[in-house]
Parts: sequence; structure tokens; C-alpha cells
Amino acid sequence: MRYLIFSLSLFVLPVFSLHAAPGPTPEAVMSLARLGAPQLALSTAEHAQAAGPERAQWFTWEVLRWDLLYQLKRWPDLLLHARNVPPDAPDVVRDYGLWRSAQASVALHHDVEARELLARLLWQGGLDAAQTREARRLVIDTCFSQDRGDDAYLAILRYQQDFQPLSQAEVVNFVQGLATHGKAVEAMAWLPQLRDSALELFVRLHSGMVTPSKAAEQARAALKKSGATGYWAVLAQAAALQQDTAGHAVAQENLLATQNESAPALLQTSAEKLWQSYHAHALALGNQRQLLLGDDGSWLELAGQLEQQDPLAARALFAHLARQSQDLTLRANAETRLIALLMRAGLVRTVFRLFADQPDLVLSLLDDPFWLDNSVLRRNVLFELAAQARNRGEYEQATAYLLQLQERQQ
Repeated sequence: MRYLIFSLSLFVLPVFSLHAAPGPTPEAVMSLARLGAPQLALSTAEHAQAAGPERAQWFTWEVLRWDLLYQLKRWPDLLLHARNVPPDAPDVVRDYGLWRSAQASVALHHDVEARELLARLLWQGGLDAAQTREARRLVIDTCFSQDRGDDAYLAILRYQQDFQPLSQAEVVNFVQGLATHGKAVEAMAWLPQLRDSALELFVRLHSGMVTPSKAAEQARAALKKSGATGYWAVLAQAAALQQDTAGHAVAQENLLATQNESAPALLQTSAEKLWQSYHAHALALGNQRQLLLGDDGSWLELAGQLEQQDPLAARALFAHLARQSQDLTLRANAETRLIALLMRAGLVRTVFRLFADQPDLVLSLLDDPFWLDNSVLRRNVLFELAAQARNRGEYEQATAYLLQLQERQQ
């Protein structure tokens, strides 16, 4: 109950704080963002900017808008606003607009434009020490983006000379960039700084320094010991190298459910990658049973037969039908049964991420006892719905989900 009250406070506080004063200040708006409501903060800032008569205050709100767009990773909007600074903007605002434009250009892979902006900023010398260091890192990122591994490696060596010691985040970024752009051998120089981590094991596997079977063994042991979710990515890679479609699918399911957005890119997956993994496993199963593509009835029958004895195989077959069948009724049935199996396996977040483009389907989870036949699943679904609503800035809806959870716990 204490956890529920605390969760409710995080959703409700931003709503109440918005109405606490007739005219919000930039400091109050930033407090909204720090409380976890950047979208609400942005809407408040834009409203205050439009209502503010003073030009100097307008620029204060504009800079705040850039900061919030950066936090929300709305790169096209950030680039649009930051590089179109009004002619009467103070020099400090104009320079800050260049900085935010460079960051947005890197994120959008506008690499040539980004390097031009970064070179201009570095040449002008107006960046502080932290920004100068980030600007140099961003130049390296543009090299990786253009698959210029040699240039990136030389830039990293110069960067290391100028900015010792490297932070852990910098080492992670450099190692994974080198490993995926033809410089795995060169990346080895920094692996001691990543000792006993999922990324280190992944790079060693990727470069052939450890066999897939050995890497999988180490990853399973690490999962049991630390629970670090990045090791699911190692298991997925090891399974792919061994052409183990079942192992790859189960690793992708768990990685999608548990991954952290701040984790290194090599240790992340996506819904599309899981769909592809399901498809590969389904084709392997179909080949074993000599099923014909297009004979959806036979595939559906096999999926139903395997629901109890091999739920993973059934999930793969239902996923295949949900994506490939031309029969819309059969596709809907396959989606329903895939979701049911994922929920029963405790992979609630996998469901939400796999069907993120079908919010109505996910919302229907609350109404079907066939999927939610125990209180733990229902609680997890409600928390996930609340979290997603909060991330979209829909605080009233988020609060409603949490209140519904409270009612069910009484």
C-alpha cells in the first residue's frame, strides 16, 4: 500500500503543481520535468511563452523549450526550433541554439551538418569544459554513424589523450562502436575496464574470442548471480551463431521484457527483432512437420497442439500467423492466443512492447479473465498501463489505473 501511495503521488503531484500558481515560472516548470512530467512541462512552457508579453522572457521560455525537447528526445522539433532563432536573439541564446542544433543533428544522423556545427562551436571556443568534451564525443558518434571505423578509432585515441580518465559511459560507447564497425580487435584495449559485464562478454563473443556455447554458459551463470538483463542479449547472440531458433526466441522475449533504455545499444532489442525471431522459429517448426506456407489451418492446428507441451513453440507459431496470415479472423485469433501465452509466462512487458502499435488490443487485457486469471498478472498490467499513460503525459488516466489497482487490492 505504501508503494501505491508513493506511485500515486508521482502521478498526481505534477497535476496539482500546475494549478498551484496563476503564472508558472521557468523554475516551477523545470520542477515538473524533474518530477517525471517533461511533456506536461513542455506544454506549460509553450503556453507561458505564448502568453508572455516581454521579449526577454520569451527567449527564456524558448531556451527552456529546447531543454525539454532534448529531454523528450523530440529531435526534429528540437532542430526546427533551435536552428531558427529570431534575428533579435541575444548572442548567448544564438550560441545555445547552435549547440542544441548540433545535438539534434547527431541524433537524427545528419552527420555532415552535425560535424559542421560542432566544428564551428569548438572553433569559437564558447563551450564550457563539459560541452567541449561532449562535442568531441559527438564528432566520434558521427564517424560511427557513417561507418567510418578508422576515423572513429583515431578520434578516440586523440580524445583519450585529452580527457583522462575516460568515464565508464565513454568506454561503453567507444567499445560497442568499434566492435560493430570493423574494429573489434582495437576495442579489446578497453575491455579490462568492462570486466565481468554483459557488454564485455558480448564483444568477446562478437569478435570470436569466446565460443557461443561458452558465452551462453557464462551468461546463464551471470543471470542467476546478478540478474543483469544484458546477458539475455549475449544468449540471443550465442543462439543466433548456433542457429538455435528456440534459444534465440526465448532470449529475445526476455530481453524485450527486461531491457533498460539506458543500456548499451548492443544489449538492446526491439519488437521487430522479436517478431523476426518468432518467424524464424516458426519456419523451423514448420519444416520439421512439413507444413506448407499458406496452409494456415495446419499451422494453427499445430500451434494449438503445442500450447501445453511447448508454449514457446506455440507462441512462435501464433506470432507467425498473426503476421503472415491473409485471413483477418485467423490473425486476430492468433494475436489473442499469443498474448494469452505471453501473459501466462509472466512476460507482461513483452506484450506491451510487442503490441505497442495496437493500444486498443492491449487495453482489452483488463476485461478478459481468460488472460488475467490471477491477481499478480492483473496488478502488473495495471502498473504497466499506468506507467505508459504517465509517459504519454496522460496523468488523469494514469491515476485512474492506479486507483483501479487500489480498489482491487481492498
